[in-house]
Amino acid sequence: MSSAPTSPRLTNFGRILRSANFRLALVYAGLFVVSAVALFATVYVIATAAMQNDMQAVLRTEAFQLAEIHKRFGLLGLANEITRRMNFRTHGPIYYLLQAPTRQVVVGNLPGMPPVNGVIDFVQDNDDENRSNRVGKLMGFGLTLDDHSFVLVAEDSSRLVDMQRAIERAFAWAGGLTLLLAITGGVMLGNNFLRRIDTIGRTSRVIMEGDLSARLPTRGTNDEIDQLVAGFNTMLDRIQQLLEGVRQVSSDIAHDLRTPLGRLRQRLEDAREHATTTEDYAAATEAAIGEADQLLEIFSALLRIAQLEVGARKSGFTGVDVSDVARSVGEAYQPAAEDSQHKLELAIEDGLSLNGDRQLLAQMISNLVENALTHTPAGSTVWLAARKTAKGVEIEVEDNGPGIPEAERDKVFDRFYRLDRSRTTAGSGLGLALVKAIASLHGLSIRLEDRKPGLAVIIGGS
Repeated sequence: MSSAPTSPRLTNFGRILRSANFRLALVYAGLFVVSAVALFATVYVIATAAMQNDMQAVLRTEAFQLAEIHKRFGLLGLANEITRRMNFRTHGPIYYLLQAPTRQVVVGNLPGMPPVNGVIDFVQDNDDENRSNRVGKLMGFGLTLDDHSFVLVAEDSSRLVDMQRAIERAFAWAGGLTLLLAITGGVMLGNNFLRRIDTIGRTSRVIMEGDLSARLPTRGTNDEIDQLVAGFNTMLDRIQQLLEGVRQVSSDIAHDLRTPLGRLRQRLEDAREHATTTEDYAAATEAAIGEADQLLEIFSALLRIAQLEVGARKSGFTGVDVSDVARSVGEAYQPAAEDSQHKLELAIEDGLSLNGDRQLLAQMISNLVENALTHTPAGSTVWLAARKTAKGVEIEVEDNGPGIPEAERDKVFDRFYRLDRSRTTAGSGLGLALVKAIASLHGLSIRLEDRKPGLAVIIGGS
């Protein structure tokens, strides 16, 4: 016999009760109740003591006033004064007892008792015919007078008990209301938390199913969940960027390596079909080795770019003298510039430093200088500069050659991208992509500026 299906509402309520927000609300409610109990105990004790002291002070004052009257008018005068006060009291019921030295009751609305000096608490229940005078717990103050007579002034303690019960009721209601609000707030917070988690879960499943453009929703409250979601979205942006880069690289490799691989295969087939002498085979082998070396260089450059993009070498960063690196690269390329009928001028400030990898920074500057020398005509001038700016160190390679069309400036740092006029020159189209990867690894930005004529590549702090 199958059991009845569980209601979705009950299931959701069970999730709310197990949620972290609900448990946290209960914890805070428990802490508040404990604090309230401590506060209640403190208020209870202090208020009770204050009221007791007030009652004792009133009774003590009343008793000593009666003692003064006894000194002036004797026992009979005191009895008359007590009778007057019993008949015309204005501050609530006060009970009196005046006993002669023989312990005989002279006057009062309390039965006789053994004399007690000072504060006394007792329970009194009159059994006389006047049941309206029946009282409960009393607080009194007694004095033995000069003639050994005894006077007692007492007051009903019920208002003290009433006050204590009022405090108890107030804190009971406050504690119950606090728990109710805590449970209600916990349910509301838990339900709100679960709705956000469910939304994040649905979006995550969409992403796992292949829609990398989906992003986790935020509410704009900048709370902890919004900050966590923002971090995940940034990570997803990076993952999507890397995956798109992988797809683009795969496409570029398939497109750009097809030509050298086809050329290599053609050379080997030509050697197999037409080579007849040792010299022919040697020439074909040499050409094939050259093509293979070019392919290896391309794969090596791709591997270096991939390593840089994931920050594989960032852990080895140290302080680098950028002035020395730039000057060394410039001086190394000056003879090559002269051989190609170019002019390479240096404008490098001293004392420039950067936290990074010296070898990678040298390769970045070398690629920029070599690119400028390769793609500008003979007679052109190339300037290599390094200077200090408000944002940090800035490196600039400028030339007065033909420059780059504005529409293509955003593409020259892509892998395998080459301008039409550059396809007749040697190269793989990975030099500037490597420059971009090195700059990004060091937290540097790249911008291109038109010098009319010429182009400036500026790398500096972002």
